[in-house]
Amino acid sequence: MCKPSKYNIYLTYKDRYYIFNQLSSELREVDLELYEELQNAKGQIQLTDSDLISDLLKCNILSPFDCNEVNKILCANKTFRFLNSTARVTIIPTLECNFRCWYCYETHENGHMSAPDVDSVILFCKNLIAKGGLKSFVLDWFGGEPLLYFDSIVYPISLAIKAYCKENDVEFFNSITTNGFFATEDLIPRLNEIELRGFQITLDGERRFHDKTRYNRNRSGSYDIIVGNITRLCRDIPDISMTLRINYTPANLKTLEVIADSFPQDVRKKIFIEPQLVWQYKESVNTITDTLAQKLKYFQSMGYPTRGNVLPETCKWCYAESMNQYVINFDLSVYKCTARDFTNPIYSIGRISKYGVFVPNNNYYKYFTSSFFENETCLDCNLLPSCSGMCIQKKIEKSIPSCPKKNIMESIQNKLKSIIDLSI
Repeated sequence: MCKPSKYNIYLTYKDRYYIFNQLSSELREVDLELYEELQNAKGQIQLTDSDLISDLLKCNILSPFDCNEVNKILCANKTFRFLNSTARVTIIPTLECNFRCWYCYETHENGHMSAPDVDSVILFCKNLIAKGGLKSFVLDWFGGEPLLYFDSIVYPISLAIKAYCKENDVEFFNSITTNGFFATEDLIPRLNEIELRGFQITLDGERRFHDKTRYNRNRSGSYDIIVGNITRLCRDIPDISMTLRINYTPANLKTLEVIADSFPQDVRKKIFIEPQLVWQYKESVNTITDTLAQKLKYFQSMGYPTRGNVLPETCKWCYAESMNQYVINFDLSVYKCTARDFTNPIYSIGRISKYGVFVPNNNYYKYFTSSFFENETCLDCNLLPSCSGMCIQKKIEKSIPSCPKKNIMESIQNKLKSIIDLSI
């Protein structure tokens, strides 16, 4: 006995019929008869095709009649939060930056991690690994611009943690969010030594727009330097994971394809294109979907991988919810999220002591309480797997946003339409 999943989204597009399930992130094209039967069902349904039933159960479009699907979401969330076998430590060597992008939320406070504090951070990471239960350790660099202090902070911490992970049979991952300006050719041998292979580097549109946003104090542009650095990194770092984040606005969106021509053919397949709407324009997100889909299709035609044909990720929990996740500022104050004002101690969850021990404050313990979505309204919502109840940190900080249900539905439908268009 089966029933249609509570988390199905039904879409009619270009005279064809589709069902997308948010628990499995699976999309199926179906005929009109099945589409209407599932969409209009009030409870148990009767299908006779055993192969069809098996497939629909596998992708969760059908659910066992006695299954409460909300429990699947609660279970997945609790497992991620409390039984996560991956530790993620994000380190902010400094809040200083060589650029002053107009949309940046950071304060760029002067200062950087001292040599004794570097030793304390290494001790903390080793203590975390030594507790046991970890299969993998993600070292993540953020800022500010972390490569401003590569020699004194990024390199020695990475080298020590890489070695300790190997000693304890824990898989080691090293990644960085950087503007790419200092990722020069002479740095590459040491980047390989510390296995720093994950990169997120941003361009602010094509050269004309980028150089108006990201420039040095002498007002010289940085587009060509960053493109050149990305090219060398892709050629000289084995198994590189390069995400090229393209910050777009309604003004620069129409020119994004120019970026595709900036990189040589041999590195394009290594550069994952990830457009990101500048957050000050978030209200425009559902009005420019068609244009963005066209740009992604062009990047794909030029040999770049994109998420343009990847189905929406659902039941994807924010890294801040994992109790094995820490963001360490250069002054050893600790946070849960990188989207914070690191000069304001009210957002901190504790500190790292000089002995490498995490000393929590009361904010830390608030993360052990219920998730944002554990309330009657969210648990009853058919978009819960896509929304995930919004931000747990906003709940803790008592900054509760309005329900985004309408925008989420529009976003999913637009994404599905783009995927269908790319597949035709």
